Amino acid sequence: MAAKGKDAAKLRDMSTWTGRTGADGLRSFTDEDGNFWLEQNATKTSKWAKLASKGHDVAWEFGANRRYTGRMLVDGEIFTPAEATKKFLAAEGKSSAE
Repeated sequence: MAAKGKDAAKLRDMSTWTGRTGADGLRSFTDEDGNFWLEQNATKTSKWAKLASKGHDVAWEFGANRRYTGRMLVDGEIFTPAEATKKFLAAEGKSSAE
C-alpha cells in the first residue's frame, strides 16, 4: 500500500527523516504501513552508493517483517531497481562508454 498525505510527503523528502541507524548514522523512516525505509550508504562501492555519493537521495524499502520489498526511493520517486537503473544509470553507462 502506498503512503498517503503527510506520510507520503515525508517519505519523498529524505531531509525530513529523523530516524538514524547505529554506527553508520544512516537516515531511516517508517511509513504508516510499517514499512522501513533505509538510506543508501554512500561510502559503499555499489552503483547505488556511487549515485548517492553524487548527491542523489537513495533509500531502500523493507516491509514490516524487515524483508526487502523490491522498491527503492531515488530523489523522491519510488522505483523498482530496474526502473531506477534505466532512469539514473543507463545514461551514465552510455556517456562513459563514449
